[in-house]
Formats: sequence, structure tokens, C-alpha cells
Amino acid sequence: MSDSSERFTLFVIILNQPDLLDDVLTGFLDIGVQGATVLESRGMGQIIRQEMPIFAGLAGMFGENTGSRMIFSVMPEGLAESVFKLVDEVAQQVNSPGAAVCFTLPVDQFRLPKR
Repeated sequence: MSDSSERFTLFVIILNQPDLLDDVLTGFLDIGVQGATVLESRGMGQIIRQEMPIFAGLAGMFGENTGSRMIFSVMPEGLAESVFKLVDEVAQQVNSPGAAVCFTLPVDQFRLPKR
């Protein structure tokens, strides 16, 4: 997939508005991201509200949360800034602070199995 001099990064997005997932993945294709893994997730606040009786009353104050999605993608470092811009644009569709959180981590080694 790459020559040995190309540098990669792991891009992680925590999408707190799951209905934005299609827009993020479509945007990935448009900017050249070749793959991603999407996992369903729940944040600490949601777990506390749902599973700790003392905090159950808080659920009504914050509305129904359908969980979040975590998106993981290993990509060439050069794509990271485009992905940050994409996530900003997509998250602005909703008037909700924290609709998405994203960050990168360096990847020391990256290989795909040979066929």
C-alpha cells in the first residue's frame, strides 16, 4: 500500500451525533480515505445516567442519547488536515457542541498482508 518512506497516522473520530455518520463516510471517499472501521460506543455520561440509579433523574435533563460512533482510519499523514476540515463541516450541520471529537495518533508501522 505504501513505500517505506510514507508516514501514516491513525485518525480517530468520536461522533456523538450518529445521524452524521453517512456524511462523514461519504466525505472520506471524496477526499481519498480508503478505509475505516466504525464501532458503536457509549460515553461515560450516558452509562452513568442509564446504569447508576442515583443519576437516573439526570436522563430527562439531557434528552435521549442514541449513543455514539467511533471511526478509526489509518491514513497517510497528508490527508489528516482534510479530514479535520471535513469533520468540522459535517459537525456544523447540527447545533450541538461536542457533536464530534477527533484526534490523530502517530503510526510507527503499517502493513497490509500480501496476497
